[in-house]
Amino acid sequence: MNELELLKVLKALGNESRLKMFETILKDQAQSSCCTGNIGIFEFDKGGICCVDEIVERFGMAQSTISQHLKELHNAGLLERHKKAQWVYYTVNRTRLEELAEYFRQRVSDLAQKR
Repeated sequence: MNELELLKVLKALGNESRLKMFETILKDQAQSSCCTGNIGIFEFDKGGICCVDEIVERFGMAQSTISQHLKELHNAGLLERHKKAQWVYYTVNRTRLEELAEYFRQRVSDLAQKR
């Protein structure tokens, strides 16, 4: 992950609402508790996916506000966006999450070596 990508991720997660949405999607995906019905064209190794309407219900914000927050998370590479007709579904981008974890692991390792 380069510096610009890291800045986008940190900026996206720096907003409390976006952080909560990301955590909710991540948790739901791990527990397969969001959009568990068959949507036909998407295949996922593990977990479920979250549609915008479900996220709107949980957060009690306008759909346009939720969509803007999800767009920021998507633009930062944290969420993958899947569209079927008028419905939009989101999953956590595991690769980006692993890159972020590796970035912080490396920083911690660097600090440990300096002691």
